[in-house]
Amino acid sequence: MMLFSSCDDEKKDEVLNDDSSSVAYTEVINDYVDKVVIPTYGDMKDKTSALLEAVEAFTESGTDADLQAACDAWRAAREPWEESEAFLFGPAATYGLDPSLDSWPLDKVQINSFLNSSIEFDPEALGSTVRGFHTLEYLLFENGKARKASDITERQKNYMVAVATGISDDAFLLWYYWHGDRNLSSADKERVEELEPDAANDGFGARFKNANMFDQAYKTQADVIGQIIDGCTDISGEVGEQKIGGPFSTKQVEEVESWYSWNSLDDYKHNILSIQHSYLGTLSDKIGDLDKAGSASSISGVVAGKNKKLDEQIRKAIKDAYNAVDAIPAPFRNNLNASSEIKNAMEKLAELTDVLEKVKEVIE
Repeated sequence: MMLFSSCDDEKKDEVLNDDSSSVAYTEVINDYVDKVVIPTYGDMKDKTSALLEAVEAFTESGTDADLQAACDAWRAAREPWEESEAFLFGPAATYGLDPSLDSWPLDKVQINSFLNSSIEFDPEALGSTVRGFHTLEYLLFENGKARKASDITERQKNYMVAVATGISDDAFLLWYYWHGDRNLSSADKERVEELEPDAANDGFGARFKNANMFDQAYKTQADVIGQIIDGCTDISGEVGEQKIGGPFSTKQVEEVESWYSWNSLDDYKHNILSIQHSYLGTLSDKIGDLDKAGSASSISGVVAGKNKKLDEQIRKAIKDAYNAVDAIPAPFRNNLNASSEIKNAMEKLAELTDVLEKVKEVIE
């Protein structure tokens, strides 16, 4: 096939195809998909399956010990989910899996209506505001701790299983849509047949790796890296302005995400780790990793090669934002008047958002 382009396009192609850009960008995007996104969703797939098993074990035994195990499994499954929030584009948005997994606030009126009815709980039929992590959190936790097992009704147990099933299915689909049909285990093939998702073929990850002029969203590799950065700025802005800034402004505990479990600050820190992972191209959660530039096959490495000072500013901004959130007194829901710590966290997150925006200028 012969392709024609303008002189401007030819110049852009020259930039994207020399050793300093195209090769580096290809490695960055490949590592981002294969070493950050798919492993994060793979971890979530495994931990939500473990969560479902823990919930089922509790509903069978009804013991406080098994209820605590289910709460622990919920917290464990939250980590990879929150660490995926820098890449909520693609399948998470296309298939509505973000709201299905993490809608907030809950529709407690409808939840309680379900519980007081005889309607059969169908994981596929539950609307986004009455399913997902926070509905299960509401059923499992009270005042930051596991509820008393003896207070949980059979009806509530049935609802727990339905919600946990939906969470596990959604997590599998997120992984599958990025991973695609290639090299599936027999168990994964069976689950694909059971859930009957839209055909993933090679998966969104393969599309993300192969930007081309015919793709409306990602015509160039610079577009792909721009999307990665947009995902990072979206979550840094959301944590600072909405997750922290919203309830700080209104002083309404009910606006604090994950307030039943008192997991809020951990959620926010894992959101910042999702930015660190995306920028450094590694799943390491060590904040100290930000003290040096990422590998050559990371956005950090590319930025450092073009503008070392900017890379240093970004890595410092990620670290500062994480430490500022960590300094907010826990639990967040009980400390909405901790003005200095909260304002500092909001400022550091705003600074992070601003400096991340400069990456696209360097890449383009």
